Amino acid sequence: MRSMGSAVSRQSQISVYYDASDGCDDAAADDDDDANFDNDTFDFDDTLQIDGQYFFTAMDDPTISQEAFDGIRLYPPLPTTCPDPVPPRSPISTANMQTLLHDYQHEADDTPAKQLDIEANLAASQVGIALEMQAKRLLALNEDAPIEYMDECTHQLLHELKRGNVREKGFPGELTTAELEAVKRFQYELQTRTDRIYHQIVHSFGEVESEAYALCRFLRARQFDVDKVFELLDVAKEHFAIAKACNFYPDLEKDMGVSRSVFLSQYPAVFCGNAKNGCPVMYLKLGSIQPEGIKCVVSLDKVDRFFWNDLMYTFTSVLKEGGRRNPHFVRTENIAVYDLKGVSRSQITSDTFEMIKIGNQVMTSFPETLHCLLIINAPTWFGVVWSVAKKLIDARTASKIEVFTNSKTGLKRMVELIDESQISSDCGGTGPTLAEAASSEAGSKRVVLNKLMRLTKKSPEYSYNFELLDDKQITLTIYTRCKEGATAGLYRSTTTGATETETRVTEIDIVGEQDDVPYSRTIGGIVGPGNFTVRLKGKSQHGVFLLLGTINS
Repeated sequence: MRSMGSAVSRQSQISVYYDASDGCDDAAADDDDDANFDNDTFDFDDTLQIDGQYFFTAMDDPTISQEAFDGIRLYPPLPTTCPDPVPPRSPISTANMQTLLHDYQHEADDTPAKQLDIEANLAASQVGIALEMQAKRLLALNEDAPIEYMDECTHQLLHELKRGNVREKGFPGELTTAELEAVKRFQYELQTRTDRIYHQIVHSFGEVESEAYALCRFLRARQFDVDKVFELLDVAKEHFAIAKACNFYPDLEKDMGVSRSVFLSQYPAVFCGNAKNGCPVMYLKLGSIQPEGIKCVVSLDKVDRFFWNDLMYTFTSVLKEGGRRNPHFVRTENIAVYDLKGVSRSQITSDTFEMIKIGNQVMTSFPETLHCLLIINAPTWFGVVWSVAKKLIDARTASKIEVFTNSKTGLKRMVELIDESQISSDCGGTGPTLAEAASSEAGSKRVVLNKLMRLTKKSPEYSYNFELLDDKQITLTIYTRCKEGATAGLYRSTTTGATETETRVTEIDIVGEQDDVPYSRTIGGIVGPGNFTVRLKGKSQHGVFLLLGTINS
């Protein structure tokens, strides 16, 4: 396929119909690796949170106190490969609070069992130290750190994690007497406080998460300090109440103005498969994030609706799948895989960080839902991005991060945690592609053509050529927030002998009603095979237009 624009474009990773170039075609994208990157560019007004922990903004003092790391050693977030390393002796339930105690579930009368328990506690302490060191190493890295050092950090961590019998602290069935008293107090206050919003936040996943696990999840996020948990809930409750009043936006196309598959084509954060321990696996392809494309399809003030929907509906659904695959799966956690293949510095913009801010604002209501995070295909200049990103990550989350410089080492680690059949084929497994997973809902459409087209005063016209390789019908739609818009023409090329003929299929005006408000216009449906061209002619001095082609899943 040929793409006629102002610069070279990136190659598609999702289309089965064409060998296309995706993404934006600006000159800045051509010089990604040479671009200047200012660590102090991103300034957020509020202290943000992720995974239930406070983290640092770009303008904060980067010095991190030891207190920020204490919870890692006390409650080491250990990656696991099975639903329950040590199955409970008795069913866990808040109806019988004693079942939450470690001593109740692991009562040992003989010396070998006691020795095993001692070894499990010692292993937990050693793992906690290793995870704490991982967090300290990652949070101390700067833009000059070689990528090999980050890889070495992860190698050291994985070596320490290979311990057979490790006690997972802070979970039901593993509590101390003091921790159980905190659970009782937390439960009592949730039941007796006049404002029911606290209870509703904690029990958001009531369909799939028992009360014992919900209470302990929030308490682990604050080292079983009940007062600090309520401080966290106070931060979360305003945004939670707004989303709850809208039933957490069950119909994205209606509530956000764009379908899930269209949004995911610009922000590919997709659940696909379950890990060996039952945790859903979420993939984020950072190299395919298109900040300008996101702004073409949805206003940023509506983006939070995607995150609420994704957590309350999609995450709940894949948690249920984890339970179906293994009835012993009881955790409300996911394994995240961030693929940095193809990522460019031009993607690291204020809009990108605004998306992170919005997502983290939602995540305040859902602490301790990250099991572990694998970063794969980290580029040689990853330290530049990390020097900013680390200021958006708390110590506990940093301890859950493993960094791999290529897909081979990343896949090796993934296979330890996830069966190959459950790993997306985009990342080396035999599972579905992420495009297929993104459009798996009944009636959804799959995006198979994805192109950003930018018009400027110097380049007021843009042509994009593509080829359809089979006879399926594809619907072409253009998204933009440019009110003045453009004229879009669709042309089909045919070759007879040595003669190539171009025929206009259709031409439409793309004009909006309000400035800076996303809208879309459908060009029409076409059927392959064949060669086609979309031509844009701007009606203003500048504008960004997103061309998407969809088929029925």
